[in-house]
Amino acid sequence: MKPLSVALPLIAGLFAGVPATAAFAQSTLADPFKDSRYMSGYREVAPSAVPEELQDVEALTRIRGTKRITACGDPYAFPSTEITDEARGYDVDLVKLVAAKEGWEAQFVWVNTASRGGMNRAFRTTIAKGVCDVFVGLGTGGNDGPLKKSKLTLIEPTFGVRYVLVTFDPALKSTTLPELVRTKTPVGATYFSPTESLLDAQGLTHESFPEARRAIQAMAEGKVKAALIPSTSLAESRRQFPDRTVYVIESFVPQDAFNWNNAWAVQQKETALRAFLEERLAALAASGEMQALLDRYGIPYFPPFRTAAAQTPASK
Repeated sequence: MKPLSVALPLIAGLFAGVPATAAFAQSTLADPFKDSRYMSGYREVAPSAVPEELQDVEALTRIRGTKRITACGDPYAFPSTEITDEARGYDVDLVKLVAAKEGWEAQFVWVNTASRGGMNRAFRTTIAKGVCDVFVGLGTGGNDGPLKKSKLTLIEPTFGVRYVLVTFDPALKSTTLPELVRTKTPVGATYFSPTESLLDAQGLTHESFPEARRAIQAMAEGKVKAALIPSTSLAESRRQFPDRTVYVIESFVPQDAFNWNNAWAVQQKETALRAFLEERLAALAASGEMQALLDRYGIPYFPPFRTAAAQTPASK
């Protein structure tokens, strides 16, 4: 067996087994800028050794031969991917679940997607070099340029994401948008996302915050009474405030332009791997296992939107 030896700006990979029961901007309670591993910027990291006879075969053949699938992701992108004391997140759990059903191991390689060069650098230094088989934690739209440069393609989306209007106040659960406008109820939005213009269009009083997590914090502190956040950010609410119930205000239904999808990327040439992953993920959706997995994070399951936004919101 001959190990692959590559110099990469990565944090060390981690093996994981069966899933525990427990957007693409970085969002986490941990502070990546206080993590020496993350801030070091450069490490010698190589995926596990691959037998010589499997080094030049297509990805799916290699994965089946080694009984190991390797995924790349950002270590500070909860609830999609995160590494603190262990790997966690819904995309981490999905990779583990796919692997477990095949009798494979799941290995994760972490890459800073917010460093200089952004997604271009993240793709170029990892999956484009064959460091991993799949890049997780992406959204439909917004990464077309970097994907094309690295000769990557998105597989069929795993599930849909949409904006939801939420509150900690049970009295507001059944309220209507006209009532919120009439009472001038303050609502939280996020910078650099469609939430500000969306709330303006509805005539709602609002205050903007750097990220969905900060909007949830402001809601908990009473600075705003509700917040417009991506549905995946409901996991942030559950983790930040486990003793509080967050309610979705059902009178708010965003237009199709404000829906998008969670997605993974593979190399364009790996058509067999793409077909395999799409088939397995579709089966998990059909069986209800994907919904059950998201439920553990407090995230509602939406089937992939076929009219999803061209741009993935920055506050995903």
